[in-house]
Amino acid sequence: MSSRRWATARHPTRLASLIDHTLLKPDATRENIEQLCREAAQFCFASVCVNPNWVPLCRELLRGSGVKVCTVIGFPFGSHLPDVKAYEARRAVETGAEEVDMVINIGALKSRTTRSSRWTSAASCSRSASTPSSR
Repeated sequence: MSSRRWATARHPTRLASLIDHTLLKPDATRENIEQLCREAAQFCFASVCVNPNWVPLCRELLRGSGVKVCTVIGFPFGSHLPDVKAYEARRAVETGAEEVDMVINIGALKSRTTRSSRWTSAASCSRSASTPSSR
């Protein structure tokens, strides 16, 4: 085991700080999300990753904890149109997301239309970044 891995293994907080504590089940309840946030703060995870509707609650619960709020865009299949992904990303940031994980268009990727996949992701990011958020 390398010295770097050993150092991380001996310090669980360092290891936890590299992990996104995630709950993306469609039937997750407020109680589930609150528990997720408590665990993330207790163990110093890097972030919680939740569906967009839970971002404001997580932002509130994790304020001052050092744990970031992450959400997903185009989840779960990535087949949303670029302007829809851009809107989702923009709204996620406006409601408190500090990180955004965008799902690539899986069908386009499997069809080997990587130009389409890259364009979709780039266009979404570009459109999202070009609109100022309210934060």
